[in-house]
Amino acid sequence: MANKQIMVISVMDRDRPGIVAEVTEGISTLGGNLADLRESVLCGYFTMILVASFPADVSVETVELTLAKETSSRVSVEPAQGSLTEAAGSEEVYVLSAVGRDRVGLVAQVSRFCCNRGVNVLDLASHVDADQYTMMLQLDLSGIQCLEDFKTELSTFGKTTGLNLVLQHNDIFRATNEI
Repeated sequence: MANKQIMVISVMDRDRPGIVAEVTEGISTLGGNLADLRESVLCGYFTMILVASFPADVSVETVELTLAKETSSRVSVEPAQGSLTEAAGSEEVYVLSAVGRDRVGLVAQVSRFCCNRGVNVLDLASHVDADQYTMMLQLDLSGIQCLEDFKTELSTFGKTTGLNLVLQHNDIFRATNEI
């Protein structure tokens, strides 16, 4: 990406039609090229984070001003630190489903369990329905020396926290959950 600079842009707003179009059109008018984008609606609030490369003469301030004109959404722009990196190879990526009674601190407990073992959470989605809390985590297990030991620790953790935990390789999860 010679003569380019990379920026990380986050967007938040009450959900409504057109936010993605407004933001991406603003980026396009500046010659920005999207490298990655995640968008979701959480309890009626739109959230998006994206990474884009821009020509070297486009400043963070220019991107902020342009997007302020294009959308009424709250926008934050930061220059990326370092170069873009790819996620872990697919052979090291697993999906962990965690289901249990809803209570304060579930995400904190599961993420701390992962952190203490050097496991990076690549993606996380959760949902609560009545008293049932469900989390799906995509994990990078490349730092795990012995997968069987990790599975044993995970089983013990599930029993002590009252969570039903299922760990599957990402490829198996995708193959069994696609139409």
